[in-house]
Amino acid sequence: MSVVPTREQGITRWLEEAARVVRSVDVTAVARAADALSDVRARGGVIYTAGNGGSAAGASHLALDLQKAARSPGGSGTRAISLSDSVGLITAWANDTAFDRVFADQLAVLANPGDGLVVISVSGSSPNLIALLQAAREKEVVSVGLLGRDGGRARRLVDVPVVVRSNDYGWVEAAHAVLHHVLTYALRESACATDATPRPAPTA
Repeated sequence: MSVVPTREQGITRWLEEAARVVRSVDVTAVARAADALSDVRARGGVIYTAGNGGSAAGASHLALDLQKAARSPGGSGTRAISLSDSVGLITAWANDTAFDRVFADQLAVLANPGDGLVVISVSGSSPNLIALLQAAREKEVVSVGLLGRDGGRARRLVDVPVVVRSNDYGWVEAAHAVLHHVLTYALRESACATDATPRPAPTA
């Protein structure tokens, strides 16, 4: 009898590991992240996102979901922009300053106090994301980190760290994709609750 696992057995094992990694995420930390971003939305702030590589794609995905899918029915979307999206801006800043500054210098131009930032990183230690988080502190921007491994250097710099405790890039990025949607749904619920709250009639 063959001991070589079948394709189905391998896929089952991979899916079970993915589910285990997702279940390991601290729900309280995710709730704090959702509350922080909901507060930014409620006061009309902009939520910026950033990441490198696969996490850059994740940052773009999260920004589009926040802007479009986090709306209440008939309501307005969350103001969200991915700092990873513009190749022109990234290469301009990298060419004129350094690649470590490609996100921080964008935030310095765009952000206002009270805006929000979500950094997405498996290692949590990418130099350009560390510089971005330092810029966020200087601009009084509320920061959330979707991180992997032990959170890296970013864990101590973000206001709300959400750490996916795995050393496997694939499982961390998969869990981050789940968290993107969790945060989107949470902001949509907040938007629905806010838009359903009766507003006082204007006084003469």
